[in-house]
Amino acid sequence: MPPIRVLLAEDSPTVRFHLARIVNAAPGMVVVGEARDGLEALEMAATLEPDVISMDIRMPRMDGLEAARQIMAQHPTPIVMVSGLLQEEISLSMQALEAGALAVVSKPPARHDPAFARHERRLIHTLTAMAGVHLVRRWTSAPRSNVAHIALPGVHPEVVAIGASAGGPGALVALLGSLTESFALPVLLVQHLPDEFVDGFAQWIAPHLALPLRVAEAGMPLEPATIYLAPAGRHLQVARVGGLVAALTPVTPADRYCPSVDALFTSVANVCGAFGVGIILTGMGDDGAAGLCALHEAGGRTFAQDPDSSVVYGMPRAAMARGGVQRVLALPELARVLSTFAPR
Repeated sequence: MPPIRVLLAEDSPTVRFHLARIVNAAPGMVVVGEARDGLEALEMAATLEPDVISMDIRMPRMDGLEAARQIMAQHPTPIVMVSGLLQEEISLSMQALEAGALAVVSKPPARHDPAFARHERRLIHTLTAMAGVHLVRRWTSAPRSNVAHIALPGVHPEVVAIGASAGGPGALVALLGSLTESFALPVLLVQHLPDEFVDGFAQWIAPHLALPLRVAEAGMPLEPATIYLAPAGRHLQVARVGGLVAALTPVTPADRYCPSVDALFTSVANVCGAFGVGIILTGMGDDGAAGLCALHEAGGRTFAQDPDSSVVYGMPRAAMARGGVQRVLALPELARVLSTFAPR
């Protein structure tokens, strides 16, 4: 196999040197270009045609956010935002994910830092995984269609569960941002992100929403018209203690994803059955496929985002292959269907 060709966009010569050393030392990877700002990254994306771009967020002349927007419009290429953990940088990185970047990771610390090896592995793993996304789609407006018949008269759901990964932030703004304060159901959300970005994601997406968003805590009652986000380092599930409450379970060595969409969907199937709704959105891998199948078998309603509106169609495709999806819909249609499930 030819090596994965990586373009580095980073204004700091020192950080750029260390990132290049990390990438070039990884088996099957090579740095083909080093951009000092967003303008150079835009030019090199066109001339070098890399497999994946490692993009800093704060750079002179053109920052990483604007560079990501223009690259996705002119030369669609998988982009991984490599961000510091300052609040401003996290917010800009979330905007870049909405603009089409596929993932965000934190910058590796100094080599003597005990966490260096873990961050190095995450960077290489993420660049490798995203380089495998050969077709990066941006969602477009879908034709309006009549979807009212999907609602089942007389059977009102009690909870909505949503899972997303790569491409999820933008899709979630479109989907959850469409809900009004009259939407009288709790919404549970799993979005794959590194632990250190979960709180920043919550702060970034909240202004886009009419409903309040909370990072879930163990035993927290699930209230109507509220969105609950899986916290860092725990699986979010549903339990019934009188009413519905959030349950958090620890990660085990066997877990492939954290937080796990499968864990959320399976708990909704077990606790809510036919009164649960599951929605799988854009993302890589197969997390959520088994859980959505369980919810479908329990009588719940299950939906997947369609290929044309997905940035990455891995998770919806896997759920389809398992037979757990009742309907495949574009984001505008999903939003309209979701609005029909609020109790009247």
